[in-house]
Amino acid sequence: MKRILILGGGGFIGGHLGKYFKSQGDWVRNVDIKNHEHFNHQDICDEFILGDLRDPMLVSRVMFSPKQHVLYDDPNAFDEVYQLAADMGGAGYIFTGEHDADVMHNSGLINLNVAKEAVEKGVKKLFYSSSACMYPAYNQLDPNNPNCREESAYPAAPDSEYGWEKLFSERLYMAFSRNYGLN
Repeated sequence: MKRILILGGGGFIGGHLGKYFKSQGDWVRNVDIKNHEHFNHQDICDEFILGDLRDPMLVSRVMFSPKQHVLYDDPNAFDEVYQLAADMGGAGYIFTGEHDADVMHNSGLINLNVAKEAVEKGVKKLFYSSSACMYPAYNQLDPNNPNCREESAYPAAPDSEYGWEKLFSERLYMAFSRNYGLN
């Protein structure tokens, strides 16, 4: 049994991920600013925390694993953290330009908090979910042949400010991996 933390667990992907891990017998904590719209919490996690991951104190608190589920040497570390949380409201929200500052600030702050706390709390494994929006817009124009391979990300020209934040956060997690061993 692994201890799993899903940040953004109230979203579509986070809910399905939680449901999968729970069905495998793992202990799952989901954290999100909103409740899940399609699943009951007991079906997708063992614990659901409603909270704002822009708050560094909340991130610090949710990164601790409950003592009653201690299975490994470090009594407080999660085995795996899935960072899916972002300021995202669909294309109508992201591509209007009206919310660019909030999108960049909110998602950037979430990722800065998560990277720092993951290192401080000894997280064993962290998965960051980026977005195809970080690839150059011209690479995405042919729906039958999108060029969204990692090597096509540079020279950087994301399709939106949301994409720029995703690219920044990818670089952030790479730097934390290189400098602090975050996996």
